[in-house]
Amino acid sequence: MKIRVVDYVANLGGGARFSKELLLAMHEIPEVSSGRVRFEVVSHGLALERYREMLSREVPVNFVEIPPRRSWREKMSAAGVRGVGRLNRLLGRPLGVRVPREALRDCDVAWFPWLNWHSVSTSRAPWIVASLHDVILLEFPDQRQPYKVDFVRNSLKAWLASETQIAVSSQATVSSLARLLGTPTGRVSVIPLSGQHGAPPASSAPHPWGFAGREYLLFPANLSPHKNHETLLAGVGTLVERHPLVLTGNGTDLGSNGSPRGRRVRQRAEQAGMVLDRTIFGAGYVDDAEYFQILDGAWALVMPTLAEGGGSFPVWEAMERGIPAVVSDIPVLREMVERLGGEVLWFDPRSAESLGRVLAALEGDYRRYRARAQEQTKTMKPRTWGDVAADYLRLMTRAENPVLRGGVALDDPIRLVRGSSAVSGP
Repeated sequence: MKIRVVDYVANLGGGARFSKELLLAMHEIPEVSSGRVRFEVVSHGLALERYREMLSREVPVNFVEIPPRRSWREKMSAAGVRGVGRLNRLLGRPLGVRVPREALRDCDVAWFPWLNWHSVSTSRAPWIVASLHDVILLEFPDQRQPYKVDFVRNSLKAWLASETQIAVSSQATVSSLARLLGTPTGRVSVIPLSGQHGAPPASSAPHPWGFAGREYLLFPANLSPHKNHETLLAGVGTLVERHPLVLTGNGTDLGSNGSPRGRRVRQRAEQAGMVLDRTIFGAGYVDDAEYFQILDGAWALVMPTLAEGGGSFPVWEAMERGIPAVVSDIPVLREMVERLGGEVLWFDPRSAESLGRVLAALEGDYRRYRARAQEQTKTMKPRTWGDVAADYLRLMTRAENPVLRGGVALDDPIRLVRGSSAVSGP
């Protein structure tokens, strides 16, 4: 079976990590390592380069460059006609990526690891598998321009109306789809993710961070509004005098020349009495090796997010490494922590007072909470990327095999799933 991985976005952070970890795990399955299943990555430009950088030294895949289709807006923008600038501004930048038919040819299954922002004219084909990571933009429509929200809503409706095999990573997302789009709960397959990651290469020289050696509170997230920096900054109070706040993630360097969102977050921090590079540090985007060094040195991890798709990699990683985690009490994170059989400190992410109380409780009895966090690393029930890969390959085989698509019950024809399968859905 030949599987084409089609992704013209290569989303930094969780999306790219998902693709890499899943492809690494896929190649540990005998049917793949023996050559019976082969993968090609189809992309273009910067996105393709990201995939080459991520995979070329670790995963035996072929890379195929196929430019996306040019929309009529782009063609109009390219026209060298006097006065076309005003028309270009009226038309606006085209949203999403129009995937060319050539990207879907010459394969048994096409897999979109990042469904969002991809438009496929042949999406009714049941041999396409797509991963839908979240519907956060529809959960918080006020945080984006209305035309972007409309595009995402209409795009998702088209995908869900097709015969594409769609996988989501939590029951919480199934509930959100039903509530926001009226999607039947059996329309999608639920394949929970893993938060385990292979050990990254050691950094050649540790960065001389100003918070090194101090007992700092770590918040690893980009600056998307739903990550909820505002509640965090309002809730930490005077704790940062003893436990400075460290931000990592895309855009969090908080420099004066940063993004408008970054400048707003910095202004909020200053209004709360924090001093840059003394009680709050903006590390920006760091690679895995440096991130895990920062995580291992943390006093605690805090995650005030208002929404996630399948859980939180940072929370999972903190739990796995025995770091106390202070976590927003939302359904998807409850689902993830319950699946792991772990324990965190919960707070209401819409209440700075709730966060302040939990942080005070953690500080007041830190030794006990730290001991419990370290002890639970021995009893957690982790789901591995091998489990996720087996479930995805099962779904891809269902898409490739017309008999399986027809609903005929067969006794696990590829016999890949180690233990019980987590796949649920059609």
